[in-house]
Amino acid sequence: MSAEGWVETWPSIVLALTVGLGVVAGLATRLSVGTRREGLWQYGFLAALGLVGGTTLAMLVFVPQLWLAPAWGLAVMVLLATCDFGSSRQAEAW
Repeated sequence: MSAEGWVETWPSIVLALTVGLGVVAGLATRLSVGTRREGLWQYGFLAALGLVGGTTLAMLVFVPQLWLAPAWGLAVMVLLATCDFGSSRQAEAW
């Protein structure tokens, strides 16, 4: 691969890795609710949240055409971590 080809493909590789990591962290956080490792997954989610948020800002500054992909990943990972898709035993009463 030539140097020009690498410069054109690195943003796509970074996007795929960070968005994939963020979505997996959001899903793992949701699935770990009620387990002994819930706190560990929450810390991992917060780290991934910072990573995907930083990637969104970096893409907005350096490659403005690609900022929407990590922003989409950020939204999806937050939804995965916070939405209850009917898997909880019983909803808490206010």
